[in-house]
Amino acid sequence: MHLEPECIPCLINQVLRAFQLLEPDTPREIIIDTQKKLMNYLVDFDIEKRASPIIGKVAYTLVAEALGVKDPYASIKKKYNQLALQFYNEARNIVTKAEDPLFEAIVVAALGNTIDFGTSHKIDFINDIKNFTPDKLAINDYDAFKQSLLDTDHLLILLDNAGEIVFDKLLVETLLKTFPELKITCSVRSAPIINDATLDDAIFVGLTDLVQVIEASGTPGIYLPTTTDEFKKQFFLKGGVILSKGQGNFESLHGMEIPDKEVYYLLKAKCSLMERLFSVKQGNIIFKRKTENF
Repeated sequence: MHLEPECIPCLINQVLRAFQLLEPDTPREIIIDTQKKLMNYLVDFDIEKRASPIIGKVAYTLVAEALGVKDPYASIKKKYNQLALQFYNEARNIVTKAEDPLFEAIVVAALGNTIDFGTSHKIDFINDIKNFTPDKLAINDYDAFKQSLLDTDHLLILLDNAGEIVFDKLLVETLLKTFPELKITCSVRSAPIINDATLDDAIFVGLTDLVQVIEASGTPGIYLPTTTDEFKKQFFLKGGVILSKGQGNFESLHGMEIPDKEVYYLLKAKCSLMERLFSVKQGNIIFKRKTENF
């Protein structure tokens, strides 16, 4: 995705929110200096380049450098993995007893996307799960997704956040029960970036016990030039289906031509840009099949 007008103030504000979350007592001079460094980067940025997820990595690298910590979100990611695991059994019972367990698992995995410290959306995923109503699924290409899985033997899931990965595990379990012959591969970030899930998170929640988990790139989204060889192999494998979770991955794939693949976006709208692109309201869940140039 190219840089959009809505992104500029959001990026600057993300720096502020990061300091407020990680080090509330950070002096104003350090915060403003970090914001200025990001603004200087944006001044020289070629807006014809695909901006996501490059700029997101720059923003959070600047925050990490200012704090002098390589992975400033490490303890928070661990906390939310542990918290989500406390509700795993309850969520699994809900999914198992549902009239359509796969649909329910997709909803739960989408609601898990609430756990995102990179946006201003309120972090309250437990109540989101309990209070979900079908009308919040603003775009629903579930039937097309099921048919796509019937027509393939491989699914690549692009994972998003720590914490959320617990409910992704539940989705994977349900997919394996529904489509026993389906080979599922999941991708995570290759290095710490914001609260995005890494291989350590996948191991911690037990996802690696179920399916192959590979590393993509160390950016908040998929930046193909820096992805691992294994990821490129899976991403460009002829045929198959890709399930892209979260806004960062969507922004990476938006407008990208991906031949010989069926691609589906699963995310929660958390900003005005998503409202505009999808014609939905903030808080709505989106489950959309990728179309040409989208």
